[in-house]
Amino acid sequence: MQKTQNNHNVITRHKQSNASLYIKKISYIALTLLWVSLPISANKSPFIHIVTEHLPPYQIVTKNKPLSGFAVDIIKETMARSQYAYSMKNYSWLRSYNLAQVKANHCIFSVVRLKSRENMFKWVGPISNVNNTAMWARKDRHIKISNLNDAKKYIIAVSRNDFTHIGLIERGFNEGENLYVLEHTKSLVSLLITRPEIDLILIDNTTIKFRTELAGANINELQRVYEIKDLPLNFFFACSKRTDDNIIKNLSNKLQSLYQDGSYDAIWEKWRNKLTSPEL
Repeated sequence: MQKTQNNHNVITRHKQSNASLYIKKISYIALTLLWVSLPISANKSPFIHIVTEHLPPYQIVTKNKPLSGFAVDIIKETMARSQYAYSMKNYSWLRSYNLAQVKANHCIFSVVRLKSRENMFKWVGPISNVNNTAMWARKDRHIKISNLNDAKKYIIAVSRNDFTHIGLIERGFNEGENLYVLEHTKSLVSLLITRPEIDLILIDNTTIKFRTELAGANINELQRVYEIKDLPLNFFFACSKRTDDNIIKNLSNKLQSLYQDGSYDAIWEKWRNKLTSPEL
């Protein structure tokens, strides 16, 4: 009788052991399947696609060389402090602007923060000091402007969806009436010099020097005729609205750390000579 009872206990323990092993196997398989089924973003940090344009001295595109420039250095240092792998590519302004609005995890610099753009992006933070914007004319045209209403009598060339284009639209200027709108920025100075129907261009006081060089022109041929005080240029780093808020928060914190530890000032000093506005 005792032997039978012992055999029964052994069989019971064996069954319990098998059941426990079976449950462990099922649990392991279930956890494995759950892990595999998780989205990629849950398993690793997302890849950030950064787009920009050629806009010296902020972004400088040189053939067979990596992107350089003041803003490029700021963004590279920000990304180096973040947890994200990234790419940085140069396109036309219009293409970069559109990509950063519609594609997830796409970010853009340098973009001016305007009221009309506020809900188009998620804003990481500022990457430049405030810089004034002015209307420029050929000196030999002897154009005099006292206020914005005076300027509406002239034809002004701007780049499509640039802050100058949007800023003038918001101030009562109209395409086809007193605005001549280009699809890219690099032709503005050339247009002013070669096309007699173009009276003015609207450019910030820093990039005018580089755009003039790009056009093969002499900046002494140009004259700053009117500065728009309420249209300051303040470049930002921004991302598409389809980018996760945690990414924006992380990048914003890393960018802010550049200001806090003196890195931003060091980068600014490196580019100081190129960031100084010409006195004309």
